[in-house]
Amino acid sequence: MIAMQTALDVTKTWVSQTLEHERPLTCCRFSPCGKFLVGTGQDEKVLRWDLETGEKTSLIGHQSWVDSVAFQRDPKRLFTADFHGTICCWQYDAAQPTPIWSQADAHAGWIRTLAVSPDGKLLSAGSDRVIRLRSAEQGNLLREFSGHENYVFSLVMHPDGKRFVSGDLFGKVNEWDIASGELLRTFDASPLHTRGDDFLADVGGVRSLAFDAEGKRLACGGMTDAKSNAFCPGNPAVLVFDVESGELLQMLRSTHTSDGPIKGLAFLSDGTLAGHAENLNGESSLEFWNPDQSASIHVLKRQSGYCLDLHPDGLRLAAATFKPFGRGGNGRHTMPEEYTSHHGEITIFSLFEKPAAEAT
Repeated sequence: MIAMQTALDVTKTWVSQTLEHERPLTCCRFSPCGKFLVGTGQDEKVLRWDLETGEKTSLIGHQSWVDSVAFQRDPKRLFTADFHGTICCWQYDAAQPTPIWSQADAHAGWIRTLAVSPDGKLLSAGSDRVIRLRSAEQGNLLREFSGHENYVFSLVMHPDGKRFVSGDLFGKVNEWDIASGELLRTFDASPLHTRGDDFLADVGGVRSLAFDAEGKRLACGGMTDAKSNAFCPGNPAVLVFDVESGELLQMLRSTHTSDGPIKGLAFLSDGTLAGHAENLNGESSLEFWNPDQSASIHVLKRQSGYCLDLHPDGLRLAAATFKPFGRGGNGRHTMPEEYTSHHGEITIFSLFEKPAAEAT
């Protein structure tokens, strides 16, 4: 348990818990009650950890990799989506959750992002370029939002609960009115997209989004200046916009060397912005910025990271990270029966000074 008087101080950040899995993990979310953490990745399992006991429960219901997770506060529902376009709904605090409903072909192909509106409705988007609004109770389709020209990587609700934004491969961030389905405007995050003359594909995109608590600033994570479309190395970056005017206020860069996009973003209670980068080779970093300044406040060297989520207590961050075990390459010289995957780890960071009892 965390003492009520604990003060947020990102310069004192330390690893307070690690949760491991035998396959790479790419997504993690804390439950609204703060008791559980759910992680998903490169297998069909949805993993739920009890943060007090460390008990891990596997939720079975998907038939492909699961890469998107969202929670509903009341009732206690969990939504998960996979690469085949299927969404499952679960009661997340059940002893052994099974799907309450499952919606196959919710999208054509990979569902890349999920979000839940304050009134409990479910938003989903992915490789088919369409955002769909569904009833969280039964999964039936309520509305479609069309306007993106390429893959939709990210969704986030505005704190007012009346609108949301979505980011795509081309660096377009569309703002939508939930009630009417109207496209209100577009933020230009095109520096996060690259298509060179010799490229065979577009590279980059808006890989993460976050509003500050008041909804006055919008952060868009990704990378700029991709060098190629083979392994897609580039320069990690976060674009910070003024929401009212749409003006670009700042481009934030990683202090530590990394060559992949910012895949996880979270604003903290004091306005500090946290971001975690993916990396294709070597190390990456978890970094903290004052959005008004270009330089990082604090940097932690890390393995490649794919997601960030803030605990309801505001004092813990979870990151889904890559955990290599020493094997290089992609397994192309290994027989299928001999191939062993790299592992995944969810790292939980405490954003305050380590208590004396923990430091010893």
